[in-house]
Amino acid sequence: MKRIYETVVIFDGSLPDETITKEQEKVENFLSKNAELEKIDVWGKKKLAYEIKKKKNGFYCLFIFKGKSDICRKINKFFKLNQKVLRHMTVLHEKIPELPEKIIEPEDNIKEEGIDKYDS
Repeated sequence: MKRIYETVVIFDGSLPDETITKEQEKVENFLSKNAELEKIDVWGKKKLAYEIKKKKNGFYCLFIFKGKSDICRKINKFFKLNQKVLRHMTVLHEKIPELPEKIIEPEDNIKEEGIDKYDS
């Protein structure tokens, strides 16, 4: 049974744009051979919250794909062998829960007979 996964990859932000594009294409080719690639979302270059491998900037890409459960093991091995990848994470894609039609607002005045309900 195929499931939908999403992987976020952080490439080394100090690499030239051509190299990052080639690395992104390598990931696309790998996923096309081993899974069904659904969507690619390039987030671009961003400053990292903390240094990773002495790098301050990273280039973020999101890949959404459909595959069997062994794809996680394969993709982890693929990224661990790539020195240009700072971090990666693959998670099972879940459906976004539907919002209720009407949002219930809290009451402004919760006091009853001069006593606050939240006082103990």
